Amino acid sequence: MISGYFIGSLSESEQQELKNHLALNSEDRKIFEDYRLLWDESGKRTVLKPIEVERALTRTKLRLFFRKTNIFSFLQKAAAIFILAGLFSAAYIYSHSRVPVSDNSEQPLMMQEVSAIFGTRTKFKLSDGTTVYLNSGSKLIFPVLFKGNTRKVELVGEAFFEVTPDKAKPFIVATSEINVKVLGTAFNLQAYPKSNEISTTLVHGMVVLETESAGISKQIAELKPSDHTVFNVDNKVIKTTEEEDLDKFIGWKDGKLVFFNDPIEKVSDKLGNWYNVTMKINNSELKKYRFTATFTDEPIEQVLDLLSKSSPIRYRIKKADRLSDNSYSKREIIIN
Repeated sequence: MISGYFIGSLSESEQQELKNHLALNSEDRKIFEDYRLLWDESGKRTVLKPIEVERALTRTKLRLFFRKTNIFSFLQKAAAIFILAGLFSAAYIYSHSRVPVSDNSEQPLMMQEVSAIFGTRTKFKLSDGTTVYLNSGSKLIFPVLFKGNTRKVELVGEAFFEVTPDKAKPFIVATSEINVKVLGTAFNLQAYPKSNEISTTLVHGMVVLETESAGISKQIAELKPSDHTVFNVDNKVIKTTEEEDLDKFIGWKDGKLVFFNDPIEKVSDKLGNWYNVTMKINNSELKKYRFTATFTDEPIEQVLDLLSKSSPIRYRIKKADRLSDNSYSKREIIIN
């Protein structure tokens, strides 16, 4: 990947992967910048020893159709790519694996982060084959390759997981307060930072909820299919209900915005995340109302119009403001 960056052959996803790794690893980022300077310098120099370049090319197993024009400049850069890639790999192994450890022990891993900005959703696969659907305003941090006795990832926001079974390596999703542990199953997990609730919805398989303190895990709940569990961050109380229709909790991954007997606060939160807007409720009387509806790809104006027909709500949309850095604020929707 490092060589592809310097010759401009990386895809957008590969460039993002490299960018994410460098953002999370300051040592590698410093090394990378040194290599960038070396690469830039290589284009300014002439080749003094062509035989050394040929040796480098042999080691990298490049197959080239040579041209007379600028051949030495190109060969030099090809050699530089090999040197940089080798040094980068060596630096990574040194900085992350200085003490030999067994395959089953915990060790630092190369981490990657995938984010879905507000108003978007994304789907991708982990190295073990697990499929992840990431909801708006969420991010997942995970190892590029799983090693050791567990497959552990970290979630901020909401995601739906279709976990590849592996009895020898439990799959663990860590949130700010609890961990969700599975062997192979499909479940939804919602853990937005500004919410005081963490909810888990199990489609099939088995899920165990755990708390972790000083490296010691404690089981606090076990879910069966169709169970929906809410963990209150403030009082640490867990409430589990059996749900007949799971679309309310997992419909988002198929592009559906679902409300089912939801209070105005929950409706407001969902709309804010889904459409990347700021919701403001100006009348406490609206807390008495519950909303049930399903929307697919409708603009927010249409959603609000339809909701207003089933309840006495009125809304006003405040346009986005242009900020000093030429970006724009979120639109604000005021509900009365």
